Amino acid sequence: MSIEKGFIQIYTGNGKGKTTAAVGLALRAAGSGLKTFIVQFMKNFPYGEIKSIQALKDLVRLEQYGDDTFVLEKKPPSVKDMRAATQAMHRSRETMLSGKFDIVILDEVCVAIYFCLLKTEDVIAM
Repeated sequence: MSIEKGFIQIYTGNGKGKTTAAVGLALRAAGSGLKTFIVQFMKNFPYGEIKSIQALKDLVRLEQYGDDTFVLEKKPPSVKDMRAATQAMHRSRETMLSGKFDIVILDEVCVAIYFCLLKTEDVIAM
């Protein structure tokens, strides 16, 4: 199965559910033999989805960049946080253009924009 036309889906809102929806998309895609690449912004904890995705490693790859410590500490993001987000965007773009994956998920990219780790126009340009 291949995807003929590109689509953009945005999961947004306060609280839980965004990552779950995105991982659900990857799970459905894997069931159809499609490959998915997931970049998680501002996450470095071994969340439950990480363990589940390991079972699908031939069809789903997940990479984490940065963490949310500055949010919890109510501090502005550091240079290290901004570099991690920039690196994640670079990796996402590189992966998207490689043609090796059918779906590319930018998990928490809207949150990264909200905290000024990324510029909206850079994400739209991608």
